[in-house]
Parts: sequence; C-alpha cells; structure tokens
Amino acid sequence: MARQIQVVREIKARAPESLAIVGTAYSYLQEYLPHVAQHTIRNNWTDLVGLGRMVLSYPNMLAEAVAKGALTAKSICRTFSDCTTAPRNGMISGCYPLDKYYTAKPEFQKLKEVKKAAGA
Repeated sequence: MARQIQVVREIKARAPESLAIVGTAYSYLQEYLPHVAQHTIRNNWTDLVGLGRMVLSYPNMLAEAVAKGALTAKSICRTFSDCTTAPRNGMISGCYPLDKYYTAKPEFQKLKEVKKAAGA
C-alpha cells in the first residue's frame, strides 16, 4: 500500500490541477482505511479515495468512522475476494462471507465449490 499511495502522490504532483486523481486499493488497509484516506486527502496526495469491495460489506463505513471514530470490526472487508470471484464465475457480486443476504443465496454454495476446485 505504501508504494500504491506513493505512486498516486507522484501522479497528483505532476497532474494538471483540473484533473481529479483517485487513490485506489484502500480496502486492503481494512480498519486503517479511514485514517489513511483522511491523511492522503488532507496532505493533497490524492483528491479522492475510491472504495469498491469495502462498501459491499460495510456501506456505512465512513459515516460510522466520522460518528464513532472507529469501525465495527466484524463489518470490515477482509479481502477474501468472493465479491470478484463470484462474477468471474457467472454469479452476482456481493460480500458472501460477511453479509447474511449473500450467505443465504444458493450462489454461496456454488461459490464455495468453485473456490474448492481452484484450490483456494
């Protein structure tokens, strides 16, 4: 992540001011995401932080971070990659490990089989 943040910082420093630069891959920071995102934006290293898989498992993450100053550990994306593995195998995307909505779907069992066959 340090290398990712540094590259975005360098791009931001060279980019025209009219071009918005988005930092990515912050889901890997897990519980540190809000703090690092705040730091990179405050220090003008990036204009925006794009969130993908993290909002599947925890859509109110940033509101909760602001309101409570901390995150609910059980809701944090642990980057299992089921949200990307499922669509690559013809299933809907979602947070299968952490969201009961997806765990209850028949796709959950199919996803487990796909991962087992792949040796994951």
